[in-house]
Amino acid sequence: MTDYPSRPERDCDILMKGGITSGVIYPRAVCELATQYGLRSVGGSSAGAIAAAAAAAAESNPSRQDGFERLERLPADITAKLPDGTAVLGGLFQPQRSTRPLYKAFTAGLGRSGPRRVVAIVWGALIGFFWWALAGAIPGAVLLVLGIIGEGLARWAAVIAAVVLLMTGAVAGIACGVLRSVSARLPANGFGLCSGMPGTGSGSPAALTPWLHSVLLELAGRESVLTFANLDAADVKLRMMTTNLTRRQPMRMPWFGREYFFCPDEFRALFPADVVDWMENHAPPLPEPTSARAWRSHLLREQAKPRLPFPSPPDLPVVVATRMSLSFPVLIAAVPLYAVDFTLQQNQDAVTAAAEWRREHPNASPAEAAAALKGPEFEVNWFSDGGIASNLPVHFFDTPLPTRPTFAIDLAPFPDGVDKDDDESKNSGLPGANQAGRHRRWSRWNRTGLGAMLAFGRSIVDTARSWVDQSQLIMPGYRDRIVTIYHDKAEGGMNLNMDEQTVDRLVERGQGGAAKLVDSFVYGDGWLNHRWIRFRTATAGLDRWLAGFRSGYETPGSGYPDLAGVDAAGNQADGPVPSYPMTDGRRVAVNLRTAALVKLTKQWSDPPTDAFTHKSPRPSPALRLVPSDILDRARRPAAPDADGEEPIEPPSDSEPVDGTPPN
Repeated sequence: MTDYPSRPERDCDILMKGGITSGVIYPRAVCELATQYGLRSVGGSSAGAIAAAAAAAAESNPSRQDGFERLERLPADITAKLPDGTAVLGGLFQPQRSTRPLYKAFTAGLGRSGPRRVVAIVWGALIGFFWWALAGAIPGAVLLVLGIIGEGLARWAAVIAAVVLLMTGAVAGIACGVLRSVSARLPANGFGLCSGMPGTGSGSPAALTPWLHSVLLELAGRESVLTFANLDAADVKLRMMTTNLTRRQPMRMPWFGREYFFCPDEFRALFPADVVDWMENHAPPLPEPTSARAWRSHLLREQAKPRLPFPSPPDLPVVVATRMSLSFPVLIAAVPLYAVDFTLQQNQDAVTAAAEWRREHPNASPAEAAAALKGPEFEVNWFSDGGIASNLPVHFFDTPLPTRPTFAIDLAPFPDGVDKDDDESKNSGLPGANQAGRHRRWSRWNRTGLGAMLAFGRSIVDTARSWVDQSQLIMPGYRDRIVTIYHDKAEGGMNLNMDEQTVDRLVERGQGGAAKLVDSFVYGDGWLNHRWIRFRTATAGLDRWLAGFRSGYETPGSGYPDLAGVDAAGNQADGPVPSYPMTDGRRVAVNLRTAALVKLTKQWSDPPTDAFTHKSPRPSPALRLVPSDILDRARRPAAPDADGEEPIEPPSDSEPVDGTPPN
């Protein structure tokens, strides 16, 4: 039996890449790390989010030994046979009755290649859309009968024409059936073949979302809904990516904000009943509606009914965030939430009308206002797979100077010229030297044929969705902590029906990859070297940033010294600022700190000017401003500031500010 210490001497963070069934790689890999490290922060996208949730649940178990022993058994559980002879893994993806024909056609060719794949797809389409094929074949069948009863050359000509018409009609019928399913039934099912809940008449309880909910409870040693607050209580941070397709926005879960609402009836078609019951009873708390802003928040909730507020991070069920990250396009349905777009004129008018109504009825409640006024329009926001925008979010948990390693597990095809080894510990890679891992992976394809066009198109999509991740994978201070697990076309990915032997090999491969991280960071000098590289990259990036700051600030005519700082005579800037005003106390502090920063930039440029950048790790880093929703920040209550002002939580992107809609 593997020993999992209740209080490991070391801590680490872990990130895992998405990959549908490739997620079977992760349980034993996580367990390998858990023998040496406590898991303080865990994250991932798509299937990596499932692995992250499972790892966090196991770490939060009051009996750490029980939690990780259960995680060890997970690969065996998903390869167990169901009564119909199929494995649990394949049975997790259950289509609804309306999408079952399309699902059969969609999955028929998985795990096959060449002519066998084509035959399987044709057969799957024929089975799935049999009645459509039959309807399309009727004209050909009628002509065939007429030809058979005919005479002479006309008879054979009619038979040949009938066979052609029969086949063409069957294909046209199938095409019509597929088109109808894609255009009508897929959108009605959340743009996915499977909702994650049991399919109608499937007779199997092991659908994806109920199965995941049950497994998380077992791993955490709980009987009720597992929430992020339960993980926080165990000092475990869990983060995962989802993608708001409506706003074209990757988002980190859980998020802080009160702009989203959910429809309980829709969620009951996507999640187990006890999970939705919990969400219905745990709306984010609101202050009493005494201030204008609090009153508006109460009014918005009244106007949103029967939709309910999406829970705040502590009360959000882990299974909901995980499912919102695992919504692989077409295969798994997207998750709908609702919000108000305050850039629309009609919604701006609703805000203005509410403000006027409150001035006329100062003692009225938000419920009375909701009954008297026309509210804004709540529109659906579709949340799909986190891997659409970031399949390996290596930026999670990142700090300039880390105090513990943040490991990442990448998934990739075997490199060109590298064959799969019978020794699974050799089917993974970890850079063993500072100069290793600096080069991007290449994609290669033929220059002729339909396959060339498909590969070209696939490379366009892959580049668009993964260029940020791929850029970070080769950065110094990143690449040395990322182990890559290799797989071939028959392993992981969309192979929903992998046999037990294939899964076992992947499981062993993942454990071998994690062992390389342990060898380097526990028994080798990987952690010491990693910290030195992070110091070199952080200071090199800061050096360039400070040089840019000084150049912009001191450029004649830039105007910055008039806004903030101290001049040569010791006078502080006190001219009017065009926006975002400060209190007098803060203005003085900003002036003095700006002067100190300018002084620091001058000292930083003393000889040798390249003290931090000379022979620094390559590629060179750059410090940039990025939108705050990419960062892992939580809006925590703060004490009143020095001027006695109460802190105000910043509004969301779509929330009106002080009764004024955004421009």
